[in-house]
Amino acid sequence: MRVASPRALWAFCRRLLDLFRPAAVLLPRALWILLFLPCPAAVASFDEFADEQRPAHFELKSDRGVSLALKGDLKLGLHDIEGQGGPEHDSATDTLTLGTRSPHVALDSFELALRLGFERHLNVNTLLEFTTSRAALSAVWLDFRAEAPARLFHRAELGYQTPIVALDRRSERYPLAATSFWKNPEFHLAYEGAFFFTPRVHLELGLSVAMTRPLTFASVQQTSLQSGTINLLAHGAAKSFSGNGPTFGARGRFEAFGAFVEAFGFIGRLAAQSGTDMLRSGFPNYRALDGYSSQAALHGDLYWFGGRAGFWGKRLKAFAEVIVAREDLLDRVGAYAQLSYAFDLDFLGAWLKSVEPLARLETLRILGSTDVKDSVALRSPAMINAVSWDWNALTAALRVEVYEDFVFLRVEYYVLIEENGVPELGVERAPFANNELLVQLSLRF
Repeated sequence: MRVASPRALWAFCRRLLDLFRPAAVLLPRALWILLFLPCPAAVASFDEFADEQRPAHFELKSDRGVSLALKGDLKLGLHDIEGQGGPEHDSATDTLTLGTRSPHVALDSFELALRLGFERHLNVNTLLEFTTSRAALSAVWLDFRAEAPARLFHRAELGYQTPIVALDRRSERYPLAATSFWKNPEFHLAYEGAFFFTPRVHLELGLSVAMTRPLTFASVQQTSLQSGTINLLAHGAAKSFSGNGPTFGARGRFEAFGAFVEAFGFIGRLAAQSGTDMLRSGFPNYRALDGYSSQAALHGDLYWFGGRAGFWGKRLKAFAEVIVAREDLLDRVGAYAQLSYAFDLDFLGAWLKSVEPLARLETLRILGSTDVKDSVALRSPAMINAVSWDWNALTAALRVEVYEDFVFLRVEYYVLIEENGVPELGVERAPFANNELLVQLSLRF
């Protein structure tokens, strides 16, 4: 057996190192470039008119570094609630609960977003909303963004805007949990930061302090131009009321290559006005709940927390959300899971750029609503007590980019299933026909 000399072994090792030397030099450089690429600007809570969502097509710039971007969205919709409408079909009760069952076309909204920019770090954002019967300032806030050091992104927000957990729902209809908790704007001061390990792997942290929003009752139906009594309990848009105080919120999110997990929580206190008084007046049997005391009705507990997990890619978006809440004596749980996929149709040119089908399954529950005390439960099938019902919903939607990013078509159908029986009292579930179709044309600019 012939044994190689030490000199021969050393020569072989040197030749081997020479083979891998280019990779040994390039790999650290590639990792260094990957780690220190500029951070993307969109890691904060969702803004429907942000440049990442809707690039500005119309912008004015001054010679002093100030810019004004003008964006808008005009929505025209066909709404059709399940059941036949018209004379001899729409009863007085139907009109009071849902409005007419006859299909109707409505100017759903015209939103005008003005974005005033100062240099590259500070913006003043506003959102005006118009319908045929009203005009409203839907949002206004100061938005400050910066990157320092290279892999750390900061954002501060002060003003009237949705909570920091708001996200892109990908449909015109909001999930039931979103309608209840994070759909409506608040007055808040918020900070959100993100640390980027790589451009596609980052960790986010958000903190906020806001004035507690009033409790209100929101329609289960998508159409906003019909008044009715089929409502659910919701945290409404911010307003001034006696006894109001702060609500503190936080969220954390880790994302890697599109997959993400997120947790959040908010805690405050309900005042009597626009708080516990809304619960007493809105739920006919609220006073029958365990723990109710007229002497302790001046304030109540308030918190809601939850989490999300899923995948958010360029085409595929699949995720689930769960929210658990306490509002005085009510314990509620809302959850939904949704899946959508955008099919690119670029081969057709400027027309029919993409088609995105979506499916969402959701539930909203009031825990203990069927518990009986002194022959009374919180829930009943009476229409006037619809706020006490539990809800299941199935949304099937199609989003079509008709022309570039200017014209969109939405077709959505909502299957709404209410749970309103009380088994312990022998009260059977009473199904209510209120499924809904929406066909909506949207013109954006």
